[in-house]
Amino acid sequence: MTIHITTNEDIRKAIRRKLRLPVRFVRDNVLEGPCASDPEDHCERRCDYWNLRGRERAQLRSSFDDLISAVKSRQRIVVWTSGLWRDRLMLWALCAWRLRNRPEHPDIDIVLLGDAPEDGFSRGFVHVKPADARRGLDDARAQSLTRVRHMARSWRKLCGRSPVLATEVGRADRVRKDLVELGTHQAAFFPRLDGSALTLSWVDELLFACLDKDWMTPVDVFVHHSSAGEELRNGWGTRIGDFFLAMRLRQWAEHRGAKAALESVPYRTDRAPMLEARYRLTAVGDEIKRHGLAEIAQGPPLPVWGVTAYDPGAPWVVVDDRAGQKRLQRLGEPATQDAG
Repeated sequence: MTIHITTNEDIRKAIRRKLRLPVRFVRDNVLEGPCASDPEDHCERRCDYWNLRGRERAQLRSSFDDLISAVKSRQRIVVWTSGLWRDRLMLWALCAWRLRNRPEHPDIDIVLLGDAPEDGFSRGFVHVKPADARRGLDDARAQSLTRVRHMARSWRKLCGRSPVLATEVGRADRVRKDLVELGTHQAAFFPRLDGSALTLSWVDELLFACLDKDWMTPVDVFVHHSSAGEELRNGWGTRIGDFFLAMRLRQWAEHRGAKAALESVPYRTDRAPMLEARYRLTAVGDEIKRHGLAEIAQGPPLPVWGVTAYDPGAPWVVVDDRAGQKRLQRLGEPATQDAG
C-alpha cells in the first residue's frame, strides 16, 4: 500500500480529480509562525499560534494526526509537492519526522508539480492540471537516504534555537543558497540594529508606515496608497497572507497595556479578522515610528520557526556584517563576520 501526502491545495485537487486517490492533506503556511523538530510539538505550536479553538483546532489536529500516522507507518510514502517554499519546508519536515521512525529506510518518493515562481515566495498557489497528476505519478522519484537526511537537517536548522543567519548556513552551494534565502525571510520579522539605534523589524516598519492617528482597519492598512502599502500587498501579503497583518496589529495593541504602541476599538466583530477592529498609533507608537525602539521589549514577541522575535530573554537583532550581508546576533554582542 502507498500513502499519498500533499500540503498544496491545488495539487490535492488535481490528484483527486484525475487519479481518484485518497490524499492526506494539511493546509498550513509555515513561512510564518513557529515550528518544531518533534511532530506532536509542532502541531501544538501551530494550533496555539493560530489561536485555534474547538472545531477548528480539532480539524487541524486531525489533519496533522493523519500525517504523523503516515510517517510512522511502514508503508511507502509519495509526497506531492511544488517549488513554493511553504511546500518545500513541509517536505523537509516530513523527511525529518520519517527518519525518526525509519532511520535507515525512509521509503519516500517525491512528485514535483506546478509552475511555482522563481523565488518560491511570490504566490501562494501553483498552476496544476489534472493531467499533470497522471504524469507525476509515473515520474515519482525515490529519494536516497542521503537526500532525505539532507532535507531533515535543513528542517532541524529552521527549528533551532538560533535564527538561520546567526550561524554558519552550510558549505554546499545549494544548501547555502536555500538557507540564506530562508534566513533572509526570517530576519524580516526581527528588530534591527543600526549603529546604536534599535528599530522595528522590516515587516513591522511597513505596518507602522501605513498607520497614523486616524482609525484604520487591517483592510485600510493593507490597501494603503503608499509604497509601504504596496509592499505589504505585493510583497509580504503574497508570502504570509493578510491574516498575519490583522493578527500582528492586534498583538501590538494588546502588548504592554497602557504603554501599547497601538490602541484599538471594535468595529465589525461579526466579520472576518480584517474588519473586526480599528487601530491607530498612540503617542508611544508615534515615537517608535519616528525614532525607533527604546528597548526590545516594546515590541510584542513573535515566534518565527524555532526562535522568537522581540524576546527580551533572547534579544536577536538584524545587523549588517562587514560584507554588507544581513546577520542576526544577540543585542549587546559585537557584530560577527559572515561565516560563509
